Amino acid sequence: MRCAVLALSILIGGIAVPAAGDEIRVIYDQRPEADIPREARGAGTRPDPDATGGPRSNITFGIVTDLTDYGPPRNVMPRDIHAVTVRFYDGSFQNVREVQRYLTSVLRSDKGSTTTFCPWAEALPVPAVEATIQFASGRTGRLLLWREGRLVYQDPDLRWWFAYGW
Repeated sequence: MRCAVLALSILIGGIAVPAAGDEIRVIYDQRPEADIPREARGAGTRPDPDATGGPRSNITFGIVTDLTDYGPPRNVMPRDIHAVTVRFYDGSFQNVREVQRYLTSVLRSDKGSTTTFCPWAEALPVPAVEATIQFASGRTGRLLLWREGRLVYQDPDLRWWFAYGW
């Protein structure tokens, strides 16, 4: 038994450690993942107990728990925005000043709809902007923004919000 454990340890160690001279490949990619975050996908819904998905189905059904339209995104964000830290912006912007103008127009807009559930069905590409919003209170929120007119916001209480139409 002891020999089997030792042999297994050597085998596992041999797999985990690269041979001398082999380099571990490191890839730098600052872009966020495409689409909305996995943890946000079921936000604002509960499983439908009457749904018949089946094991071969890749479809799940949920019941929206709050159908309220909260209006423009600014209605669900604290008013005391202290700073916005842009972690990523794509090539659709010329520079960070253009990102600032665009974010300001979106965050101050009096148009749009915001919900607690994802109201669109299509998958989204990599967001055009990923940012952290810092509030004067010291709390932070997370913002993902697409040029297609979609916005996903995680507030300081970790609640997800979905906005469009600004």
